[in-house]
Amino acid sequence: MFQVAPFSSQAHVIIQITDTHLLEDPQHEFVGINPEQSFHQVIEHIRAHYPKIDAIIHTGDLAQTPTAVTYTRYLDYMQTLGIPFFHVPGNHDDPAHFPFHASSPQDISIVAMGQWHLVLLNSAVVGKVDGWISDHQLMQLQQHLQQHPNVSTILACHHHPFEMQSKWIDQHKLKNTATLLDVIHAHPQVKAVLCGHVHQESSHRWEHVEFLSSPSTSVQFKPRSDDFAFDALPSGYRVLKLQANGEFESHIHRIEKMLQNINTEISGY
Repeated sequence: MFQVAPFSSQAHVIIQITDTHLLEDPQHEFVGINPEQSFHQVIEHIRAHYPKIDAIIHTGDLAQTPTAVTYTRYLDYMQTLGIPFFHVPGNHDDPAHFPFHASSPQDISIVAMGQWHLVLLNSAVVGKVDGWISDHQLMQLQQHLQQHPNVSTILACHHHPFEMQSKWIDQHKLKNTATLLDVIHAHPQVKAVLCGHVHQESSHRWEHVEFLSSPSTSVQFKPRSDDFAFDALPSGYRVLKLQANGEFESHIHRIEKMLQNINTEISGY
């Protein structure tokens, strides 16, 4: 378990970033933008607007070119911020090089922030675009929730559990959502599930849980589109403020100066 903040009556602030799609060469462009530059601009906006952050959570697809060079540069940059940071893999990431927090890619990781726990889940499946959380992780999750019934909890994975009403991306959602929901249903301390993958903001309430996705730091996908399509919206991130009483608030920031000249003729990637 990673302890990043002590118990406090003050709200804990966590930032969700996602889908950076970094390249091995930071000078290169991808679908008409420089993902390294857009990622750094998002981080600069975060630091300017939130001087006190308890943790940054990256919900996957760190790399478009998933090599050791790319991941090392990401880690080196994040370490300069002086802010605890965590990440889960996405379908574009390579488990051979991805910097997992746990000793095994199929073990969950726990981040403790005062009266809150954040559980990191690996939904990436080698050779597939869609997601699956292994039975082993779900068993670990259930055991953790049973052992900490009074600790408010947020889960984070890459793939979206619920459909986005966008046919092409919904083919590649989390494929065992029902099993995850069975675990969550029995544990009311689970307050939210964070995901990436969809390159857009969304909020879906199921029972006592908010399922939230965030804009990408790189390109955005057009909502409710049957076919692959980019959106013209700028990059962004999600802020969550976690209260000691188990309540939280969340909102999206977009970096308005980052409207991009995206190559909209591309039909997928």
